[in-house]
Amino acid sequence: MINDFLKSFSQFSDPRFRSVLLIGVGGAIATIVALWFGIGFFVSSVDFFTDGGWLETTIDWVLGFGLGLLVLLLFPAATLLISSLLLERIADAVEDKYYPGLPDIRPQPLSEAIFNGVKFALTALALNILLLPLLITGPIYIIAFYAMNGYLLSREYFELVAARRYDARTMTALRKSHQTKLWMGGIAITFLMTIPLVNLIAPIIATAFMVHYSVRLGAFRTTRTTAPI
Repeated sequence: MINDFLKSFSQFSDPRFRSVLLIGVGGAIATIVALWFGIGFFVSSVDFFTDGGWLETTIDWVLGFGLGLLVLLLFPAATLLISSLLLERIADAVEDKYYPGLPDIRPQPLSEAIFNGVKFALTALALNILLLPLLITGPIYIIAFYAMNGYLLSREYFELVAARRYDARTMTALRKSHQTKLWMGGIAITFLMTIPLVNLIAPIIATAFMVHYSVRLGAFRTTRTTAPI
């Protein structure tokens, strides 16, 4: 598993890796700047108190501080969202370099990709909300967070790379047959997602890792010999 992550990080010399990162960061910056000016214009143009004075100034400062905090919080999320739309390029780059013997990619209907993405997002959101009451338990919440998100992310990234060649039934069967080891990989991906700055490239690394990992698990058959797990 560690070797799969190392190979994923080392491939950032590939222009396709760098382009996905640059598009993600650039798109996030453009989105945040637009949001900044939009909210900033609203705050500066609205008078919350008719007589102005120190209350108005205080509100403006508080809202300005809140806007800055919002930008800091949204930047990684916006980068992840935009990068995630381009992860097919990452899978292509890894397969071209390491696994040219994989079967041809199947045409994947756009509706299928959208449905799977929305289903995953809603499931992840709902389960993480349900976990929030466990925050008061400390270590129990951390264990539950990594266990649940490890499962969700392993499923999401495996299906991302598996859907390129298999239909839903075959993909589900393959995932279940390797579920424990995929879950362990998902926990490692979850850890990457929680590291500041590293989380900006986490979707790229997770996609590349899952291609390597899935081939070594035997989920994808290739004519090229791979190292045993």
